[in-house]
Amino acid sequence: MSSKIIESVAYSYIGRFIEPYLAEFDGLKLTLRKAGVDKSVRMYLSVRIFWAIISSFVSLIVLIAVWASNRKVEGKGISLILVFVLPILVLISMFVFTWVYPSYLVGERKTKLEAALPTAAGYMTAMASAGVTPDRIFLSLTKEKIGKAIVKDARKISRDIQVFGYDIVHALGEASLRSPSAKYSSFLEGIVGTFTSGGELQRYLEVSSETLMSDKVQSEKNFIDTLGIMAELFMVMGVVAPIFFIVILAMMSMLGGSAGNANLLMAVMVYIIIPVSELVIIVLIDAQQPEM
Repeated sequence: MSSKIIESVAYSYIGRFIEPYLAEFDGLKLTLRKAGVDKSVRMYLSVRIFWAIISSFVSLIVLIAVWASNRKVEGKGISLILVFVLPILVLISMFVFTWVYPSYLVGERKTKLEAALPTAAGYMTAMASAGVTPDRIFLSLTKEKIGKAIVKDARKISRDIQVFGYDIVHALGEASLRSPSAKYSSFLEGIVGTFTSGGELQRYLEVSSETLMSDKVQSEKNFIDTLGIMAELFMVMGVVAPIFFIVILAMMSMLGGSAGNANLLMAVMVYIIIPVSELVIIVLIDAQQPEM
């Protein structure tokens, strides 16, 4: 079954029950817009609810089959209560994912927009210095490999101008409203202000490009400083502390302590505490790393 057929079925049969409550999802509508999801709230919720129902139903069938098979062969199996509880948990998990996923996409799109913005601003400065008009600049930007988020947004701006007949001011205003990044919105609003006030676009883009590049260099310097702190934290949590505690546990065991407890603590240290602490450090480094 293709995705188009699934969307059509979900929109027709599930969407009719969602329609009366769409006014309650204005926040989700704005989040989808900022996330770059080109679907209506009714379509998005209909498809997600469809897959939630299908996943729960499939998990219920599989668990019933496993329960019946084990009961017939061994005389016992998984709990019948668990058979019905797990599909409910799957359904709840799918609903939580439906609500949280757009916010994740918003954060991801914001990071990618701000990472590509200095390069895009430099490119637009070069185009403006050649006397290219703003609408042609964004059209040209759609053909470049600067960053998927910037290029995708430039395509929407060009579509609004060429297909929907918006002027450049209206098109950039719409792009600013759907942007998850305050920095990108400010950049677009600056272009609109310069254009409407009769200012020099080239000069504005030059200043913006220099400022954005300076900010990017500073963020990378801050990351390098943070990386040094993380390296020291890794040495303490990942190397020094584990060795210290392992030596202490070994000495306690040799001096007549409970060998069973010492072995248990050592196993917890080696298989749980050390891997988890190092995983936390990796996650923190990844979260701090600027998008290139």
